Amino acid sequence: MNIFKKILVPVDGSRHSLDAVHLAARLAKGHGAGLMIVHVVDELLVEQLTRFSKKEKKAVREELKGNARVFLDDMRSEASKALATDIDVRIGAGIPHEFILKEAAARGVDLIVMGKLGRRGIGHILLGSVAERVVEFSQIPVLLVNHRKASRRSGR
Repeated sequence: MNIFKKILVPVDGSRHSLDAVHLAARLAKGHGAGLMIVHVVDELLVEQLTRFSKKEKKAVREELKGNARVFLDDMRSEASKALATDIDVRIGAGIPHEFILKEAAARGVDLIVMGKLGRRGIGHILLGSVAERVVEFSQIPVLLVNHRKASRRSGR
């Protein structure tokens, strides 16, 4: 019996996201599940970049989407090494955790797999993280993946 039928992987282009894609692809293969990789262009970031770059909001948003397409293609390629099925890739815009949760509900997702980026100090207190908000508000299981650092042999 396959527990998961659809797995959603929100990504930001980081190594943490790539680790999540690798694990999600293996889980999808093992469960015969569909895989969707999604990136959310954060509207707050668009506002801030518009203010500082003096570019128009539309130009900033398109630049961010263009950057996202590049790393999404790479992540789809990595996931396809484990999966023979099509991988759905989407770019959205909005408040990241809200978009992720709405997308999961709309697509009937059974599991969200995402990278965990650890923040500490005042940045964590003020900003929190998308992963924490997804975990807090999700009605479905969320699997957080820590980045695996290259292991060193201890010589023992």
